[in-house]
Amino acid sequence: MSLYTLIPLIPLTASITLALSGRRLSGQGHRIVIPAVAASFVLSLFAFFEVAGGATIHIPLYRMFESGDLVVDLALFIDQLTVLLLLLVTGVSSVVQVYSARYMIGDSRHSRFFALTSLFTSAMIFLVMSSNLLLTYIFWEVMGLCSYLLISHYPQRRSAYRAATKTFLVNSVADVGLGFGVILAFHTFGTLDIPQILASVEQVADETIQLVPWIGIDASVSVTTLITLFLFVGAMGKSAQVPLHVWLPLAMEAPTPVSALIHAATMVNAGPFLLVRLSPLIAVSPTAMTVIACVGGLTAIFAALVALPQSDVKRTLAYSTVSQLGFMTLLCGLGAFAAAIFHLLAHGFFKAFLFLSTGNVLAATHPHRHDTHDSVRGSKQTVLGVGALLLSVFPPIVLFAGPYEQLWRAQDFAAAGVGFWLIGLGTVFFTSIYVFRAVSMLFATSLPGGRVGATTSSSEPRLFSGRHVVAVVVAAIVGSVVVLGAWSVVADFLAPVVGRAVLAETSTRTLAEWPLSLAIPLFVAFAGWVTAYALDRRAHTDASAGSRSMRVLYVFFLNKGYIDEIYDRFIVNPSLSFSRWLWRHVDMDGIDRMVMGIGSVVGAAGRLFRRVEPRTMHENVLATMFWLTAALSVFYWIT
Repeated sequence: MSLYTLIPLIPLTASITLALSGRRLSGQGHRIVIPAVAASFVLSLFAFFEVAGGATIHIPLYRMFESGDLVVDLALFIDQLTVLLLLLVTGVSSVVQVYSARYMIGDSRHSRFFALTSLFTSAMIFLVMSSNLLLTYIFWEVMGLCSYLLISHYPQRRSAYRAATKTFLVNSVADVGLGFGVILAFHTFGTLDIPQILASVEQVADETIQLVPWIGIDASVSVTTLITLFLFVGAMGKSAQVPLHVWLPLAMEAPTPVSALIHAATMVNAGPFLLVRLSPLIAVSPTAMTVIACVGGLTAIFAALVALPQSDVKRTLAYSTVSQLGFMTLLCGLGAFAAAIFHLLAHGFFKAFLFLSTGNVLAATHPHRHDTHDSVRGSKQTVLGVGALLLSVFPPIVLFAGPYEQLWRAQDFAAAGVGFWLIGLGTVFFTSIYVFRAVSMLFATSLPGGRVGATTSSSEPRLFSGRHVVAVVVAAIVGSVVVLGAWSVVADFLAPVVGRAVLAETSTRTLAEWPLSLAIPLFVAFAGWVTAYALDRRAHTDASAGSRSMRVLYVFFLNKGYIDEIYDRFIVNPSLSFSRWLWRHVDMDGIDRMVMGIGSVVGAAGRLFRRVEPRTMHENVLATMFWLTAALSVFYWIT
């Protein structure tokens, strides 16, 4: 057995140890989990160097079960894609666990928290290492269970357990689609082994399946398209794509370290990872790719607009995550699978930084912390400003530059190309605005929960002071160069394992030769940054600024497009009403009355039998049963 088997097993063992320890390790959970996750990160580094040397690691463990043609072998698989996700998951999780060690001091459910976060990390590791779709589905569900238990960590808060319930239900509905995809994949390929499925894609690319064969209507669809769409429904749930995005902002009810873990390292990344892992299957279905691109583009622009009016910092970061996940999904729909993974990795590290540093800044700038020195606040402003600006500008670098800049011109219809440009540039612009607002809100007068009250002159954001402008611009330039260099390395590293892109040719231009397709998006990102600052200053001087139409749009996006209300009106409330009708008329009036009626009949028969001589009745019944049993025995013995 390979040493790399311990990568998921060490956090799993730590979780089981805490779960079985009861009160004996109360308050000491971090002393077990932090070394466990750190050990997984070190082993992931060793795996990375081995895979970078050209190796692909297969780790067969044991045959889980065999039934007819269905054979499920429990095995692990590490290639270029897997090892990059392992570094993200174990690296960010290690930092989150260290952060949690102080954050959770004094918590009454300390050991439970660390046991669940360790299990959460282990489930994500198993998911990215699994070589079997059924095992992927199992760990997919384990993560859903962990998210439910972690979001409801504070049971005394009604909003926490309601958010956990909604998260679980939304993901469960989406997981039905994933389950159908797994079943159809086995029916089509005769196996659930992922490498075998990907190797057989070309052989079934032309096969079709009848959707409604029993009614005699020819409604055939490509089997690869149907499998991809079913699997994508599951990815929509885990990665919060519209209209299944409503659970992710509610995950903010969990402790801040859990928010960082979900938004940066584990659960939300499962969707883009699954799409890229199965990219050879997705690439042979233009219809499915179009659906994926449209859903991703809609999610990216809608979530960015919803993030603009939010006054809760954590809620803003949540919608930021939804928008960036929409970017990744859009890239998968365009065929830019390597770019999607690069975006996923960069976003994971940036978002973990923003979530964890937000907690520190809120503590340092709390109105009761009068001992905070101005230099401390200034340095924190600069650090968060640099991180927020880089979060704004690295999507344009990924989306509009390098090998994939031609994807934006690859459509047969000019309107599609224009639409993609508008979605991409619009999301970049709005991202710059809301990340600026998120940073500026942190340095306004803080209220509990991160909500912002009246901003005083002493706490106004000074991100455009000379010192901060120089620091932010220099850091953005250096960061952009680093991102561009890293992008080339990651693209070459992932080339052997991702499906073919929409275009076969790639760009060979150097950094100095890149055209306006890079300069324009970067300019748009900086324009959004400046616009946010101007709007912030205007809001302080004129509270009634804005036309009536702008106020209507503000209210619309402040209420998240009323999608939650639509769900309640047309899905939740009718379902509850139908359930009450079933309870009252079917259960109570139907089943219960039938059972009670049978009981009444039996009681009446008993009262009738009591009027007969008991001894004679018993003797007759026993004699009849004896001779009947004897006759049946002789009959079966003869035959």
